[in-house]
Amino acid sequence: MGLVSRGAKLAAALVAGAITAGCGGSVADSDNREPTRQQAPPPSPFCTAAQANIAAVRPLSALITRGGASPQELSASIDGVRRAGAAMRDSAPDPIRSDVDLTVQAANLQLDALQANGGDGAALARDPELNARLGSAEFTGARERVQAYVDDNCGPVPAATR
Repeated sequence: MGLVSRGAKLAAALVAGAITAGCGGSVADSDNREPTRQQAPPPSPFCTAAQANIAAVRPLSALITRGGASPQELSASIDGVRRAGAAMRDSAPDPIRSDVDLTVQAANLQLDALQANGGDGAALARDPELNARLGSAEFTGARERVQAYVDDNCGPVPAATR
């Protein structure tokens, strides 16, 4: 489950390289070409979308926590989360495409409820039908599989709360 981040692995590789380089060598070694340094590959479109999704959720969470958001603020923030979810769905790799679709559906159910309740996050908690649906094995399993994929393939991207 990605216990060691890519950054930690890279740091370990750099430390190992520095130790190896510091263990001696000869003048003849200095004539050799400098080794090619490997850079981490750029993030995949899906990983970029996953990070953008987390970034889009944060302002919405802040509005809900703060309370009293104007309808325009709430709508703009919800629209941003919907766009970020759509980008995740559009860029999802085949092995998790259906799970990403389910997690986006779950997010949209919550966004619909938030919109209908003027941003009242407590209204989500009071809706037993919504909570039963979001807590179903189908949605829970999909969310866990997407999070595992992100952890394994995208580096440290914190999970969004349900």
